[in-house]
This record gives sequence, structure tokens and C-alpha cells, in this order.
Amino acid sequence: MEDWKRTFIQAFEESNQAEGISIYIHLPYCENLCTFCGCHKRITKRHEVEEPYIDTLLREWDLYCALLPERPQIKELHLGGGTPTFFSPENLKKMMDGIFAKADRCESFEFSYEGHPNKTTEAHLKTLYDLGYHRNSYGVQDYDKKVQKTINRIQPFESVEKVTRLSREVGYRSVSHDLVFGLPHQTLESIKDTIEKSRQLKPDRIAFYSYAHVPWIKGVGQRGYDENDLPSAQEKRVM
Repeated sequence: MEDWKRTFIQAFEESNQAEGISIYIHLPYCENLCTFCGCHKRITKRHEVEEPYIDTLLREWDLYCALLPERPQIKELHLGGGTPTFFSPENLKKMMDGIFAKADRCESFEFSYEGHPNKTTEAHLKTLYDLGYHRNSYGVQDYDKKVQKTINRIQPFESVEKVTRLSREVGYRSVSHDLVFGLPHQTLESIKDTIEKSRQLKPDRIAFYSYAHVPWIKGVGQRGYDENDLPSAQEKRVM
């Protein structure tokens, strides 16, 4: 533990004043299980879990700050999940207020978060924008209905279109769409259609991920289909 503390403080001192520090905050809750997902998550529709999670997160932040020789200067902050926009705008603000009660923003900072197109409201967009988040990303995966049903991620093009438009109206300077290739029942034609639909919305960035089929690690989710439902290695390379 003492070695860890020394290493932690040394890394902090090397970057804090020179360029600021980067922080990743994991918000693990989702209302539904996307069966392709390999992230650490907890599935629940009980939103009363929000406040105790944030309270615990802020107590952990206090423990880190107690070790530090000076006030943190935060340059980059990213919210991942899970679904960060599972949390209410009010609780996300409470979290940010708690973080910055003991830290400062660098003069040039960049905050970003991941949002679910079906779960991100205009109130989320405005609250997070006012808190300094000017970049966001949305998990699209694939617009094909059969693929969406198989991976339990039902979100029509209209949902992505709406949240992309609202993000830009609020003022976000970068909107990213996450696409995945190699999903069950996905074809070259379906991924082409997804890319063409994405082009219509002109996201500022596209993240194009390869699906990792590891049911022996991720268990029940990825066992809803098997290798016979996946594109072949050659088909995946073409995608």
C-alpha cells in the first residue's frame, strides 16, 4: 500500500502543475442488458441506487484528495459506463459539484461522456453542457432491426437523429457515434446501411469497434446466440 501511495503521489506531482490530470469516472448502471456488451455494468430500473452510488464515489474522491499535496487541476474528465445518462441531471450535477469542491478546471479543459440515445434527455444535455461537457458519444452499434433485437439494443434511427440534433442545438462541439462490426446476424449490407444512415447525421467522430465474442467471460448475455449467428472471419474483415 505504501508503494502504491508513493507512486500515486509521484505521478500526480509530475503532471498536475505541468499539464493537469485526467480522470475517468465509471457509472455502471443500465436499465437493460445489451447482450453484446463487454463493459462492467449493473442492470436495474431502480433509480434509487443513484444517490448512494454518487455519495460513495465522492467519499472515494475525498480519500484520494486527502493523499495529494495540492489541489488537483483537472484537464480531462470522461464519464463512461454502463449508461452515465441513467443518472438524473440533478445527481450528475451533485457529483460534479462534489468533485470540484476539491479541484479546479484547467484553463483549457475537455470533458466528455457516453450517452444512450434512448435515455439522454434535453435536460441531460443542457445540465452537462453547463457543467463543462462539450463532447459526447452515442452507442449506435447497428440500425438493422434483427441485429438490434438479437443484442437487445432497440433504438430506431429517429432516436439517434433527435439526440444528435439536440446536442448540436445545445452547443456541443463534438458528437460521436459508436458503431460495431461483427455482431450476430450482421451482414455487409446491414453495416453499409448503418454507415450510410450515420453519414446523413454527419457525426464529428465515428468509433468503429470490433465485436468481441467472449461468452466464457461475459456469461448470460453473450450466450443468447452462438458462433453460428456471427459473421465469418472473412465476412468480418470485409465489414
